Amino acid sequence: MKLSKEFTQKQKAKLLKEKERIDAKIKNLKKFPDYGQGEEDNLQEMGDFENNLSIEEQLMYLSKKIDKALKAIEGGTYGRCSKCRKNIEKGRLQIMSYADLCVSCKKNSGK
Repeated sequence: MKLSKEFTQKQKAKLLKEKERIDAKIKNLKKFPDYGQGEEDNLQEMGDFENNLSIEEQLMYLSKKIDKALKAIEGGTYGRCSKCRKNIEKGRLQIMSYADLCVSCKKNSGK
């Protein structure tokens, strides 16, 4: 089943909007929190900064997946599983527009 141009364009718009949202969150997370000068404030700042690093890493991973999906749209390969080369289920793409594996391959990859 080939994806329609209309569906692909909707997915592209969705991906671009999500990319913008994620990039804004990453930019915000890069700011070091400043709660004050007290020892408790400093401990809270460090704790939040460390938590933000983990969140930032996850967001950067998603951003790369979105970039990959956008390149696939431009290259005409969007919606094809990167492992088995079969079509990714349309419902899966609607839920996770940056998906690069079909349900079967995702299930077998254990991730």
